[in-house]
Amino acid sequence: MIKVILIDDEKHAIVTLQHMLEKFDDVQILATTQKSTEAKELIEKHKPDLVFLDIEMPFLNGFEVLEQFAEIPFKVVFTTAYNQYAIKALRVNALDYLMKPIDKDELREALDKYVNNELSTTPEQVQQVSQFSSGKIPDTLALSTQEGLHFVKVEDISYLEASGCYTYIFMSDNTKHLVSKNLAIFEDVLKENPLFFRPHKSHVVNLKCIRNYIRGEGGELIMANGSSITLSRNKKQEFLGLFHKV
Repeated sequence: MIKVILIDDEKHAIVTLQHMLEKFDDVQILATTQKSTEAKELIEKHKPDLVFLDIEMPFLNGFEVLEQFAEIPFKVVFTTAYNQYAIKALRVNALDYLMKPIDKDELREALDKYVNNELSTTPEQVQQVSQFSSGKIPDTLALSTQEGLHFVKVEDISYLEASGCYTYIFMSDNTKHLVSKNLAIFEDVLKENPLFFRPHKSHVVNLKCIRNYIRGEGGELIMANGSSITLSRNKKQEFLGLFHKV
């Protein structure tokens, strides 16, 4: 039995989600609240397995609710109306979310992720997503891989490479991670950082990790680890304009 708590400042949102959850035999709703300031006390009292937590609430937003916990002994599924910036932050920090109005199949999928131990909620993830959502450029990414959750410094990323719906992330220490997110998601985050540039549809590179540029119709970038990355013709002038020539 999955013991859950629902936290949302909108009553109709709680009623709708409660009605949907009551149709699942493996879910027990312990409590609900519309007051973000009561959330911590409610969670500590009932000790849920899973919390459905709205992001945009008065007084405390969903991230601020979680920042009150030194440790997070429960899993979280965020619920949100469309907010591109918040969704970007959640995606890149490997946190699970449901878009309002909530789809019943996506809700079941979120519950199954809990059952299969595929949900991750740590103070580090919450801190990063909170900073991102407040407009700060992220300095750390949480990467969810088959081995578990990896926190990597953005400045330590050498380059990213698209592989279908997946992305390989190559680090400056020559390690790499395979993440089940497409490259566009990472580009959307890293484009705020002046260190990163997309030279081709298949790559995003850390400019500090480029060792050579080889001239050509577009060109070729040689990375610190010796890898060769194509520079597309329509990106050539933009790339060369990033540097002072001597």
